[in-house]
Amino acid sequence: MSVTFTQDQRAAIDVRDASVLVSAAAGSGKTAVLVERIIALVSDESRPLDIDRLLVVTFTNAAAAQMRERITQALSRAVEENPSSEHLVRQLTLVHNAQITTIDSFCLYLIRNHFDEIGLDPDFRVADEGEVRLLERDVLEKMLEAYFAQGSREFLDCVEYFAPAGNEKRLEEQILGLYNFVMSHPWPEEWLERHKRDYDVTADSLEGCDWVAVLKEYVHTMVREAGRILDQALVLSEEPDGPYMYLDALEEEAAYLKCLSDADTLEELYLQFSQSPSVRLSSKKDEKVSAAKRERAKALRKEAKDILTKLREKYFQTSPAEQAGRMAACAPRVSMLLSLVGDYCVKVAEKKREKNLLDFSDMEHMALAILTERVEGDVRPSRTSLELREHYAQIMIDEYQDSNLVQEYLLYSVSGEEAGRYNRFMVGDVKQSIYKFRLARPELFMEKFARYKRKEDVGRNKTDRMRERRIDLKQNFRSRIQVTDSVNEVFSRIMGEDLGGVAYDEDAALYPGASFPELERPDQDGIAGLSSLDSVGPNTLSEGPGQGGSANGACGARRKRNRRDVYETELLLTVDGEDGMEDREREALAVAGKIRETVGKLPVTDQATGALRPARYGDIVLLLRTTAGWDEVFKRVLEECGIPVYITSRTGYFAAAEVQTILNFLKVLNNPLQDIPLFGVLRSPVAGFTDQEIAALRAGRGKEKLYYSLKAYGQEGEEPVLLRKCRRFLDWFTHFRDYVAYLPIHRLIGQFLEETGYLYTVSALPGGEQRRANVEMLVAKAEKYEQTSYFGLFHFLQYMDQVEKYEIDYGEASLQDENADTVRIMSIHKSKGLEFPVCFVCGLSKRFNLQDTAKPVIVDMDYGIGLDYVDISSRIKAGTLKKSVLALKLQRDSLGEELRVLYVAMTRAKEKLILVGNCKEAVKEKVQKGEEEETSDQTRQELLPFCVRISASCYLDWLLPAWLDCGRTVTWQDASVLLAGRMKEEQGRDLLRARLSELAKEEELLGRRGEVGEAEKREAKKREGEAKEKEEDREGEEREEGGEEKEREEPACQTDDARDPIRRLQERMESVYPHEILGRLYTKTTVSELKKAGMEETAEEAYRLFSEEEPIPYLPRFIREKETQDSDTHLAAREDRLRSGCQPFCNRGFCPDEADREMITEGKMGGAARGSAYHKVLELFDFKGRTRILSDKQTGEILDSMVGHGLEKGYREAVRPDKITRFLKSGLAERMERAAQAGRLFKEQPFVLGLSASEMDPAFPETETVLIQGIIDVFFEEEDGLVVADYKTDRVEDAGELLNRYRVQLEYYARALTQITGKFVKEKIIYSFALEREIILE
Repeated sequence: MSVTFTQDQRAAIDVRDASVLVSAAAGSGKTAVLVERIIALVSDESRPLDIDRLLVVTFTNAAAAQMRERITQALSRAVEENPSSEHLVRQLTLVHNAQITTIDSFCLYLIRNHFDEIGLDPDFRVADEGEVRLLERDVLEKMLEAYFAQGSREFLDCVEYFAPAGNEKRLEEQILGLYNFVMSHPWPEEWLERHKRDYDVTADSLEGCDWVAVLKEYVHTMVREAGRILDQALVLSEEPDGPYMYLDALEEEAAYLKCLSDADTLEELYLQFSQSPSVRLSSKKDEKVSAAKRERAKALRKEAKDILTKLREKYFQTSPAEQAGRMAACAPRVSMLLSLVGDYCVKVAEKKREKNLLDFSDMEHMALAILTERVEGDVRPSRTSLELREHYAQIMIDEYQDSNLVQEYLLYSVSGEEAGRYNRFMVGDVKQSIYKFRLARPELFMEKFARYKRKEDVGRNKTDRMRERRIDLKQNFRSRIQVTDSVNEVFSRIMGEDLGGVAYDEDAALYPGASFPELERPDQDGIAGLSSLDSVGPNTLSEGPGQGGSANGACGARRKRNRRDVYETELLLTVDGEDGMEDREREALAVAGKIRETVGKLPVTDQATGALRPARYGDIVLLLRTTAGWDEVFKRVLEECGIPVYITSRTGYFAAAEVQTILNFLKVLNNPLQDIPLFGVLRSPVAGFTDQEIAALRAGRGKEKLYYSLKAYGQEGEEPVLLRKCRRFLDWFTHFRDYVAYLPIHRLIGQFLEETGYLYTVSALPGGEQRRANVEMLVAKAEKYEQTSYFGLFHFLQYMDQVEKYEIDYGEASLQDENADTVRIMSIHKSKGLEFPVCFVCGLSKRFNLQDTAKPVIVDMDYGIGLDYVDISSRIKAGTLKKSVLALKLQRDSLGEELRVLYVAMTRAKEKLILVGNCKEAVKEKVQKGEEEETSDQTRQELLPFCVRISASCYLDWLLPAWLDCGRTVTWQDASVLLAGRMKEEQGRDLLRARLSELAKEEELLGRRGEVGEAEKREAKKREGEAKEKEEDREGEEREEGGEEKEREEPACQTDDARDPIRRLQERMESVYPHEILGRLYTKTTVSELKKAGMEETAEEAYRLFSEEEPIPYLPRFIREKETQDSDTHLAAREDRLRSGCQPFCNRGFCPDEADREMITEGKMGGAARGSAYHKVLELFDFKGRTRILSDKQTGEILDSMVGHGLEKGYREAVRPDKITRFLKSGLAERMERAAQAGRLFKEQPFVLGLSASEMDPAFPETETVLIQGIIDVFFEEEDGLVVADYKTDRVEDAGELLNRYRVQLEYYARALTQITGKFVKEKIIYSFALEREIILE
């Protein structure tokens, strides 16, 4: 299907021989234009280009891949239309090698092809962010140690200045922050050298500093704001019933403001602010004067005076001379700090060269070194740059507003504009520049936006070649007119060049260009289920902007709004109350209510068919400024309301309990004297200590380390069970610390998971699949860490600390399907470039993060560094004028960024936009009062006052005034109603049950009889059948009459019985709890208990491997071997573990119960103990050797050697060598031997399996989960699947008995293995020592 482009879009596609800046509004189809321009260049008949001569730079890898795919599809269509074109066919081949890439990938391409020009080893590696942070920390620590060793006075004074009280970490943070900042500059060393002298000022030179102009511009703007407010008070005072007695004072203050406006130097401004008039308002009273106007005039005057007071206190408390003196005193500290940063830059670069690794910042600077040369301060193209200019005919840059200075110089050098080659095509929207925190420079876009000319700006002078051209794409093809109107109306009032960087005028506004199907009228056949909606389709509204309207129309001239229009943008606010809820929870409830009103009711356009359909959950997105602390609250509240939710921007990986447990264990292995990690390990399922047991360890030991308390109790504890528990843990822990010396980290974690069975434990917990994925991700990250230049546990923990500290949060391994019918929650940054039918912008009352303005050191790319003055000797601290100015600029830049973030959020909606926030009760009253006082002022098309916009602390501070100014209404949601609604939902089942009970009572009073016994029901059914047989020959009318008589008789009987109060009381007293059957439902059981429940044989006749009633956790092999050193202690400890249920320090096959122990001691052996003996032997047996050639004697010798090395003497005596030899000659043993040699044989595998309760008993609810615990004797892997086997010593006559007894057990084993490994169990085998054969379960 061909696409019809607008006139502006076609101009952007067809323009040639010029550098072009395309200012593309949200939803204007800029990507489609970019792709079409590439196709046009490639298929141009007069000047065709090969696609590999285009350099196309995008912002993300995903965007690059998507663009390459779209270009490939467009080329394929072009070839289909013109198959004879060899040029087009060749482009399909070249497109795979074309430079359609990110800036990072382009830099890497340059480095790999020109590494010799910068002296780089070609075998370099790109480091991940965690490794880079660790390297930077190491280099910094060593550098500062060297400086401390030298002990120079300048350095020590700098330390005292920036890190008082010996807190060197603060100095480290300053150096790292400055380093990361300057690396976004093309030449960091030059920037540092230039700004070392920033504080070398005098009273005379202060005026000439470039940053002073920022202060003057701001002061004059605020003075004008104060004058405007004072003028309103003057006008009010001159009205007939105005406070005329205030005129003299107001006029005097207006004259003072005129003097301030005329002040042009810092000294003049200081003098004027120092001499501000002290004027009192007249106290004269006059009944003719309106009290409201008097108070209004006072409030306006106070507002103007507050502006001046803040200016004086912040910038003009001290004279310029004193400020210059403070800055001069800071000069040595600034110079030393920047020298440290410069030295640090050199040392980090050297370390990276030594390790032969690069990060993204290195790639940009190395690419710049390849493309440019610095000659006496000038930037000149290198030989490589000149070669690339000849190759690349066009440079196309997407999302240009997010470029930084390094990227600008890179692409500028390839383009060659200074040599007259105007071939850059830059696409972007400065209103969507939201990556200032990544040091993007939207100023680059704004500078070109102001300099480049549009065709209409230069008239029709054909001699003007317009080598630098600007094209504006204004039409929005994404959203309904209701959305674009609300965006225009709001931003025409809050975004301007003074805040936001661009004037939101007719050139910046959105003009609706999308078409949507019309809504059917309620009285017509429309969408099923939607006919009752009160709505107005787009075609029923007045002509919107972009249809030949004026600039004012685009920026907010009121389209005739209909409050019954379902697509109208809403501002939904909740109000603080005594509901005990947090703001975010209150907002979430409001959103949940609105979602319920939307889903299934709001008509939205189906993307596939183009027709209207009811909205689904999957059509809805919730956008948040930050997801941290918000997304989980929204998810919880929405799910409580029955709304499915998917969190797109997940965090919280490091907060996941299973990840924390493993990291805590590693921390304790590295240093056991860390109390918090050790407590976490002890308290986890790995060790199984309770809070009471840990408290007992610490009792009476003061501030002693927990590890010392644990060791002390393990030596002389009073409680025997806890004593042995401590000893087992310490033995296990000591053994595991030995692994640290030689195991790589990922194998160390793997050993931990194998020996403790922790992976299976977390897999069986609620959300087990998610937890397992998190653990596996940690193992993968550890394996990736081993590929870095670091090694060892200590560095791995530091690596993970840096990853967590710098918020390189992997996010929990996501298992949800984002394409499912669920409401999505994501950050606004994540949503950029996306669109959604229904969009909620939430958290509008969350305060802006302006903490950077209060940091000790503030940095600006243009004006350098700002810091406070500190007198080291007296520790007196005072602000400097430069820091105050840089804080002001940073605040304005940050607020401008927040404006652009809000713009991105509001332009994601296609059909319905809902803005959600929370406010105080006083704000609600003020807003409602403002809505009632609808005046002509509310229809003005002007920016809100600068003082209102610059003082905003949250989005709501902008939205509310703008919303009311354009005549819109606010929807209020009462928090108490929300809370009551949720409570009602939570109690819905109980309420329904109560209603049914009341109905039952009413029916009883009317004569409803009680329950009829089962026998009565069967008898009644029998009589009814007999009656029907007798009446078969009668006429239909007679049968109906008979039926009517029976119906009339039945209630009479019920009424007589129901009126008997004794009968009713008896029914109540004999009632049975309907869920009594659930008393047999346990949350955890063993395979043996399940098997026992399904068997009729006695326990002795059907010997079970799992004979214990309680689940027995897993004992690591090394602890079992350790315990065999003392047989008596070993057996006693096993008995205690059996009773205490300690995890993971016992194993079911090797913990004899008391009866077994007595039989072993006395030389007797029962069936169960004999079975344990055979299992123990086979567990210890090494199947890697040539086991099939062993004789009975050789087998006996092997068994004898096991005694004292894991095998009890009594167990040895119970095992017949000939039985073992025959087993070793079986086909099963042969397969086990091959598997062992291949490393695929696994013995004594513990598992925990989660099953639906209904699988235990159909009467149990399907939604309940039961945990099944057990241990598999042996399983092994072959090429086509897994084989699970079980050893049996039961004395049976035939194989059928064993099959009947153990089929259930083997089925659970197979199911558990499939869940654990994800692999198919192809065969289930029982080996009977009584029958001396293997039995295969079909």
